[in-house]
Amino acid sequence: MSFLTSSDAYTRNLLIIIGLALLVRILWLVMIPVIPVSDSVMYHAFAQSISSGSGYAYPEGHLTAYWPVGTPAIYGALYYVFGENYNVIVGLNLVVGIATLVLMMSLARQWFNVGTAYLVGLVYAFWPSQIQFTTVLASEMLFNVFMLLGLYFWYKNTPNQLVKWLLSAAFFVAAAYVRPIALLIPFILIGITFLNTFNFKQTILASIVTVLTMAILISPWAMRNYDLFGEVVLISTNGGPVFWMGNNPDSTGEYMPLKEGLHFDSEVERAEYYKSQAVAHIKEEPALFVRRMAKRFVDYYRSENIGVVWNLEGIKAINAEKMVMPLKIISSGYWLLLVILSIYALVLLIRERGLIPVSLQTPIIALIGYNTVLHTIIASGDRYHFPIIPFIGILAGYALFRLIERWQSDKQNGAIYTQ
Repeated sequence: MSFLTSSDAYTRNLLIIIGLALLVRILWLVMIPVIPVSDSVMYHAFAQSISSGSGYAYPEGHLTAYWPVGTPAIYGALYYVFGENYNVIVGLNLVVGIATLVLMMSLARQWFNVGTAYLVGLVYAFWPSQIQFTTVLASEMLFNVFMLLGLYFWYKNTPNQLVKWLLSAAFFVAAAYVRPIALLIPFILIGITFLNTFNFKQTILASIVTVLTMAILISPWAMRNYDLFGEVVLISTNGGPVFWMGNNPDSTGEYMPLKEGLHFDSEVERAEYYKSQAVAHIKEEPALFVRRMAKRFVDYYRSENIGVVWNLEGIKAINAEKMVMPLKIISSGYWLLLVILSIYALVLLIRERGLIPVSLQTPIIALIGYNTVLHTIIASGDRYHFPIIPFIGILAGYALFRLIERWQSDKQNGAIYTQ
């Protein structure tokens, strides 16, 4: 395949792809004003509280750990330095989006080849939901960039293993502060690495460094939470409620509001209550739980409209309501096409290399599986599949690379045949 592969060529092509990605995102943010809805409203309110020195608290002043603190803390720091302006968040989203693109390309280049990296960059540059999230206050993009930084350092070829493990663990902690599901990712990677090498010494050292790094970085927040609640809370208290949302008699499998009229002495007590309610419901209705798992699996992959939904007020503000449905169709169509391409890529890889080698050469299958299984058990929906977007994008890029390679081969063979 005739892709330029020198370092200078890669840098030049990377800058072109970055330019295209910036162009479409700037065009979007010029057209669509930032008007927070749903979770975005709370992220803004929490960030205001933090920037004003009132701590991580609701507008009425109650300190909380219900939602992970990472996103509001980052927004709060930006508000403190630059003032409470949505343009600051838009600027952050642009930086995070481009960093995500560069990291996805870097990993694709390392795991596959430079041609795949270019295609991954183009896929992400024009990904509708990722463009739409430029004007959204949300945790999804921040989580992905921290997760990818953790993966980048974990798989970086360097003789200094200690620094690699330290940096990787630090970025996974940063991701966990945004979404606690990241806490298990380094241990999944340790397991994959061990199965690749069966190096017991390396595995033990990596585990010790990872655990210590994570403990040191999480302990200040955990101590704050212990002082607040009198119980151990590592990151947040919304695990039980989210589990309940997907597992209660009235559940649709997606997000739903908590019960009204209940009183709890603390968020920890509330979390335990909802967790126990979910567990009891699963025990009472195991067949229903299995059926709902199947539904949540479908819900996890069936669409990608959340970027449009969370920009709805901005779209209305420019009197473009007629574009809502076309935007949803384009967004979900793009997502489903990439999922199909990803499946094709996995089929090719497994056929050529075998399931176990493919599963161990990169963490793609393990991390897609981890996130998918997690959300077939708890709540699901398109907003929850964002953590696998980088891996779907990389697989789709590899599928496109192979399809183009095959087309070029067929074209060349056809030319030879006609001579």
